Amino acid sequence: MACHDDPWRESDLSVMGARTSPGTFPKDFSGRISLSEEAGSGCRYIVLETEGIISLARPGQFFMVRVSGVTDPLLGRPLSCIFASQNEIGFLFRVVGRGTSLLASLPVGARLDLRGPCGNGFPEPSKNKLLLVAGTLGIVPFLNLAGNLSLKPERTFVLGLPGKGWELFAKWCSARIPGLIISTDDGSIGSHGTAIETAKFLCTPGCEVWGCGPNAMLENLGSLHSADKILVSLESRMACGIGGCMGCSVETRSGMVRTCVEGPVFDWKEVIWDGQ
Repeated sequence: MACHDDPWRESDLSVMGARTSPGTFPKDFSGRISLSEEAGSGCRYIVLETEGIISLARPGQFFMVRVSGVTDPLLGRPLSCIFASQNEIGFLFRVVGRGTSLLASLPVGARLDLRGPCGNGFPEPSKNKLLLVAGTLGIVPFLNLAGNLSLKPERTFVLGLPGKGWELFAKWCSARIPGLIISTDDGSIGSHGTAIETAKFLCTPGCEVWGCGPNAMLENLGSLHSADKILVSLESRMACGIGGCMGCSVETRSGMVRTCVEGPVFDWKEVIWDGQ
């Protein structure tokens, strides 16, 4: 099924089979920007005051976001949220194209249209130790888990960055995640090496690993042999975000599935990786 000219027609959702983690359909709502600030390295943090109740989003779920009244670009941008409450939602994204450039340029008070939460997020952790491994903006769905680290499960956060040029982003994330461990390819920030290399030292027998970031990094999480379970949130280009266009399909051991509906979170063992 091709995407409709109006990608926000709620009547299409049941036809496309779009469901969110609790088994309910994503909802359409709007909000106004109440905060917009630089997060460093070409990244932007925005908070919206919403008009309507937001279903609580699980880490890994996302929202399709577009500027109200704007048809170019027509399609929304899939953004993971840092947090979602009944009347507020926060997003962190990097400016990489026309859509995100437009979002980043909007002033406080600008109205946005949203649909979500979409997709299946991370479930409740099943182990007492949780290792969260992120590459660059893959840290976004994990930021909401940084509060009250005294609660179970025990959480360790690893962030992999290229290095030079990412100093401000590293500082922004470190201020929000106490004890964040940063690895960089050039060694200019934190330890020298990749997030996977750092994770190997931290992964203990029986721990649960969650990963989010570039798919090449996620594939390499399979080298953490002592992990009891590895769950990954896949990155994919999305057009509709509700399963209609099939543009985000990924190959799994159960066949082709849609990242935006059956995912983006999958068991690492279920994904057919490029190197397999």
